[in-house]
Amino acid sequence: MVAGFEHLAFVCNGCGECCRRLRVAITHRDLGRLVRQLELPPAELVGWLEPEQVDFESESASFVALPAGPRLMVLAQAHGACRFLSADGRCGAYSARPLDCRSYPFVLERDDERRVTRLALFEPAGCGDRGSSAMSLDELTREDDERSAALADYVTLVGRWNRLARHRARLRHRARGEGDFLAFLLTSCS
Repeated sequence: MVAGFEHLAFVCNGCGECCRRLRVAITHRDLGRLVRQLELPPAELVGWLEPEQVDFESESASFVALPAGPRLMVLAQAHGACRFLSADGRCGAYSARPLDCRSYPFVLERDDERRVTRLALFEPAGCGDRGSSAMSLDELTREDDERSAALADYVTLVGRWNRLARHRARLRHRARGEGDFLAFLLTSCS
């Protein structure tokens, strides 16, 4: 039995507060899925955060070297909330939503062998209800594994981009911007 097992009974109440309060970092896989399913240009799906806006230390490997400085790629916002949050509090991109959104508000703690040792909830204060049917720990673990693999691949791509950016700077070539990075990502995930 995993500590915090009772949290599997959490059921979203549809309040939309997570979509208003949180910024969602996305990976190349999230972006590719959103572009394919929603048929929107990638630049409309993405926002960029500066290091001062997030915990730079914990996210440093995901920061992209851009002409304006290092930036963290996140899901775009409109009117102070995720751009996909509709007036009725529903997600307008639910089937294509990022992996971080899929696993929210669950936090899996793991040991060195990647076995789940504890389950917690991430800031669900006032949000969610206790449901009668519990979510499957196996399903949650599978989603967390998928999220971890996507993030590892993304960090590798960002590292490659950043090395190329440093090389371009040394050679005094024009720095590549956000659009170039998005094209680089989409080429990498196709």
